Amino acid sequence: MMMAGRGGLKADYSVATVSVTLVLLLLGVVGYILINAYSSTSAVRSELRFSVMLSDTVTQAQRSAIEKRMGMHPAIATWRYISADDAAKDFQAYIGTDFVDFLGENPLPASYELTLNPGYTDAEELAGLERECGAWQGVEEVVYQQKIVEAVMRNLNRLNVILLGLGGFLLLVTVMLISNTLRLAVASRRQAIATMKLVGATPGFIRRPFVLRSFTQGVVAGVLASGLLYLFADGLSEVMPDVKLVADGDTFALLFSAMVLAGVLICTTFTALAVNRYVRQTD
Repeated sequence: MMMAGRGGLKADYSVATVSVTLVLLLLGVVGYILINAYSSTSAVRSELRFSVMLSDTVTQAQRSAIEKRMGMHPAIATWRYISADDAAKDFQAYIGTDFVDFLGENPLPASYELTLNPGYTDAEELAGLERECGAWQGVEEVVYQQKIVEAVMRNLNRLNVILLGLGGFLLLVTVMLISNTLRLAVASRRQAIATMKLVGATPGFIRRPFVLRSFTQGVVAGVLASGLLYLFADGLSEVMPDVKLVADGDTFALLFSAMVLAGVLICTTFTALAVNRYVRQTD
């Protein structure tokens, strides 16, 4: 009977550990996708280019004034001057033909190519910067891919909201599933809890071995889930080599630590609550 009881306890412990591992893996996958979505959003924002086209009659004094304003503007991270000749060479290399000889003149103006700070790439910020730069003396036109940028940002923000909602739903399912699993595991030991109460054991003494076991259970589940998540991320990188996924060690270390910590907190908390329930019932 004792061997059967120990075998049943080990089976319950294994089932609970596997359940916690799978739930932590699901949460880890959602977290990993969220991290990559945020990284993609930041990458799109950092790659945004603003072109300030200069008029043909722009003077050196006006150019100096423009450069001074760009250097002091909080929204502008970097800027680069592109002469009309350089613009023609770049466009010629892009289309593969000498359009200047064909047209008899270079229609492309000199310009400044700007990169923006991440905090200034929302639609309203971009529209405000466009109006401000367009009002500078010597500026003919301001060009940026407004529609494309707005569409990309809108889709990425929508994806982030969906993933956050999915993460919240999974968290709710996690609480219910793990709570039931750990409560059943503790319920299989309710007779032992009742016996310990009868011989005068305090609630803290009764609770301690269960919590310690659940602590180990949370660590094991978190480590197993972290290993599976790493295999998932590695496989995803091989399946989609053209997609730049987050793969730096610091990010994985932070995510894995969060998964282990979540496993420990979930297991110890629900185990303690379940033990307290049966301790009160045996009073």
